[in-house]
Amino acid sequence: FGTLLERALNPKERAKLGAHYTPRAYVERLIGPTIMEPLRADWDGVRGAAATLIEEGKEDEAKAFVEAFHSRLAQTKVLDPACGTGNFLYVAMARMKELEGEVLDLLVELGDDQYVAELTGHTITPENFLGIEVNERAVEIAQLVLWIGYLQWHFRVNGADRTPPEPILRDVRTIEHRDALIDYDDKILERDDAG
Repeated sequence: FGTLLERALNPKERAKLGAHYTPRAYVERLIGPTIMEPLRADWDGVRGAAATLIEEGKEDEAKAFVEAFHSRLAQTKVLDPACGTGNFLYVAMARMKELEGEVLDLLVELGDDQYVAELTGHTITPENFLGIEVNERAVEIAQLVLWIGYLQWHFRVNGADRTPPEPILRDVRTIEHRDALIDYDDKILERDDAG
């Protein structure tokens, strides 16, 4: 989608907006250390702690520990302040959904099918991914890209038999049409005695 928008802009407009498609390999190199490595480090700790709890016969505590991690993961927000058509956000969502899949698989292994079955509204969705973009067309494309990515993941994991929760496409506006660059107002931050 980024290439599509890039080609629709004349060279002067592209230069003014800084509209250049970022290849997926570059996006992956950024998402790894900034988003996924910290999340995976937390997940590795949770998995290890859950395994220890299971060895001690504390399955319910292990489930609760994994559920708490999933809850934190499902509340994680990602911001791209110059999101263009949403490639960075799309790839971030794909990677986070993969991690969420691992978490849910462990919960099923632990016999927590009920938790997994009741996930509606408590999962990673396009609402977790925020963007700011100065080009109005790119804003709409980015929002659409996130929904397409989410639905692709849903049907790949669940098959065509299980439809996503209604409404399938919610009117969520997590990509804002505005300029992320702000003017420096030359005001000095004043602090009180408390800091």
